[in-house]
Amino acid sequence: MTVSASALLAGLGLTACGSSSTAGPAKAAGAAPASAAPVSAAPIAGQSAAPAAPAPAAVTPVAGQSATPARATAPGSATPAGATAPTRSGGPQAAKCSAQNLKWTLTNLADASTDAKDPANAELVALNSGSDSCTLAGYPKLEFHVGKGPQALGVGKGTPAAVTLGAGRKAVIALRYSELNGKGPDSGNCLVTAGSADVAAPGDATVVRVPVVDRSGKPAQITICGDEVRMSPPVAQ
Repeated sequence: MTVSASALLAGLGLTACGSSSTAGPAKAAGAAPASAAPVSAAPIAGQSAAPAAPAPAAVTPVAGQSATPARATAPGSATPAGATAPTRSGGPQAAKCSAQNLKWTLTNLADASTDAKDPANAELVALNSGSDSCTLAGYPKLEFHVGKGPQALGVGKGTPAAVTLGAGRKAVIALRYSELNGKGPDSGNCLVTAGSADVAAPGDATVVRVPVVDRSGKPAQITICGDEVRMSPPVAQ
């Protein structure tokens, strides 16, 4: 082989090696890059890999209470736990009538014309002269005296219903007794002729001397044959 032929072969060998060595990088450069896979961060001890959305805080019920808050009640309507709601009794009760707020009137009705089968001989009136209501509960105390001698006492039947008197209102008590005006066979028993009576409100220790008047308001007297004066239950007017 001549020198020229050897040189030609050597050149061809170098060319082949150069093509092979450049083809590798070119092929690597021409290849499409693979899609990048998401990188998962390694969790740190005690922490989650990604912060989750905050969950609603769980309410731990207290003993005796519901976990869900109760609807608010209107102001003034709440009742403390364990307490009993107050009950209404229909309003405050009026105080008892007494000598401090009563004005008494005793009227002789002997000359009054009436068609009643059992007309009253007299009437006792209790007027509430105070500024507040009061209650008359029971029969009043009623006594007719002739000095320290004979007397006639007022008596009532049963227990009358309580009567509440507003300011300026009155209660009327009809009085019945035997009265012959000192005439007839029983006149000897008519020992009580009085121009006044001792009166006290039910349950009141204060006794008031009440003068007897006629229907026109003039001073009068009452003659009682016997020792009792029957009182009817008080009637409000």
